Amino acid sequence: MSEFDPVHHSSEYNNLYDSLLQFSSDPSYRRALQRFNDYKLEEIKKLDQLTADYSRTIDALVNLVFKVRYDKESNEYYYPLFEGKLAHEIGLTTRYVANKSLKELFGHNQSLFYASQYEKAFSGKSLSYKHRYKGRFFYTTLSPISEKGEVKEIIGSTVEITMYEKAETTIRHMAYHDPLTDLPNLRKLHADLENLIENSSEHHPVTVMYCDLDRFKYVNDALGYVTGDQVIQKISERLKDCLEPNIELYRLTGDEFIFIIQGELSLSRIMEFGHKILERARPPIYLKEKEIFLTLSIGVSTSGKGSQTSQKILGQADIAKQYCKVRGRDHVLLYSDDMNQSYNHLLSLESSLRKAILNNELTLHYQPKVDVRTGGINGIEALVRWNHAENGWISPGEFIPLAEEAGMISQIDEWVMGEACRQTKEWLKQGFAAERVAVNVSATEIQQENYSNKVKKVLEQNKLPSSYLEIEVTENSVMQNSTECIRTMQELKSMGVTLSIDDFGTGYSSLSYLRQFPIHNLKIDQTFIKSVKTGPSDAEIVKAIIQMADAFKLGVVAEGVECENVLAFLRENQCESYQGYYFSKPLPPNEIKEFLSKSTKYRHNKNPNLH
Repeated sequence: MSEFDPVHHSSEYNNLYDSLLQFSSDPSYRRALQRFNDYKLEEIKKLDQLTADYSRTIDALVNLVFKVRYDKESNEYYYPLFEGKLAHEIGLTTRYVANKSLKELFGHNQSLFYASQYEKAFSGKSLSYKHRYKGRFFYTTLSPISEKGEVKEIIGSTVEITMYEKAETTIRHMAYHDPLTDLPNLRKLHADLENLIENSSEHHPVTVMYCDLDRFKYVNDALGYVTGDQVIQKISERLKDCLEPNIELYRLTGDEFIFIIQGELSLSRIMEFGHKILERARPPIYLKEKEIFLTLSIGVSTSGKGSQTSQKILGQADIAKQYCKVRGRDHVLLYSDDMNQSYNHLLSLESSLRKAILNNELTLHYQPKVDVRTGGINGIEALVRWNHAENGWISPGEFIPLAEEAGMISQIDEWVMGEACRQTKEWLKQGFAAERVAVNVSATEIQQENYSNKVKKVLEQNKLPSSYLEIEVTENSVMQNSTECIRTMQELKSMGVTLSIDDFGTGYSSLSYLRQFPIHNLKIDQTFIKSVKTGPSDAEIVKAIIQMADAFKLGVVAEGVECENVLAFLRENQCESYQGYYFSKPLPPNEIKEFLSKSTKYRHNKNPNLH
């Protein structure tokens, strides 16, 4: 019960009234007393009703209302009033707290009812504050009640704000975290990085590792954004596993992640951690019977003597990452000042390449494939070339990776296939014994759902039989989305198109996958071929690939043959075909005609001038 509980005034007054009646028998006195009594009883009834209404109102309040009084002698605070539904919820009502001091109620744990706040209120200040009690959040307002300039008591009102605090916490988390991976986001990165750099020093630097998934766009294009999001989640879990003390991980947008390393680390230790990240990302990701292979490119930048900004160090790491991508991917590179000039050159080159594609400035050169045993040409490969108006011939090793990163590779692939088919048909019409023409296809193309229909359309437009077309795909590109690639390759094979795995030995293919791919040939990467006479391990690898291909009844083409000793090795180990400068470099269409005209007659020992 509260201090405002009704008092039974009417009963007490009735006793007093009966006593007064005994003192006089005067009728007028008794009538006056009766009228006064009736009036007083009505007032008492109203007072009782008001008191009961007040008590019910206090008890019905959702929040908590209380009074605090201060006893100077004991130097303690007391609660003469503590009511409301919230009071009942937390198990504290007037009946329980009355006449008990703050210390008696809560001991030293006064987190809900701060004595320090009461002290301020008794000095005459109105105030509000947030606090916790038993895992719940509250908001309290204190108002001092004064008489003659002295605060006699304070009135408090408390409302629970747990729901709002949790909502605010959630909103704050959402503002600074990526919803897909729950990693800190770009906004949090900038806030943290600015603070770290501001407090960094020569002996306590900050290192940024800028990580970007290689060719992730192909996953989204081929499998859709839902699968792409699942891949990002899988990769983020792997990257989280790499975390160490003083290292934080953030996700930017898309397929980009940032590691921030606090404290001094040697270059070798930084690179070691970078390679740890690369190795963790490489194993296949399994999603609904799909096996997806991905790699990372990582750029690294370290703060100087406290003079760098977050934008600058991130920009440097980004440049190193981009430089890494166009230099082969799946690697870690530390930023250096000369990368800036190279990066600007790449940006300029990208702009020029876009114009070259629009203006049909690209050309094709053709390199023969040669039968190791007979020396006769058994195919030609179409290779794209770019003669820059100002810089001359640009290496495909420079502009093809650039085209892939800039999203231009599909346009180039389509043009190469169309031009190669057109040229082959032209040679046939001119009476040349044109061999099968091979074109390289990027992962972007081979993973497209309708790719086989595109190939069919190109063949029909050029009226070229499918038996004259060979499609080469790299080992890594088919492994990125092996299920879809196998389906597409089966469709191409059923059309009569020859299929080859290019750069074999540099990727992740296993024997089980090799058995599933509907292919005709393996092309051994030139890095193994060039050192077969000087590197025993490479020679054994080449032998193993030839034997494996024979077991699977596949043709074998050795790339990059440049001398007779290597050719002799291939002949000795029964390799079927080869390409390389030993026979011919890639040639423009008008120069390759002579080779085509002699393709059924040519032998190595008869035409050394053609080498």
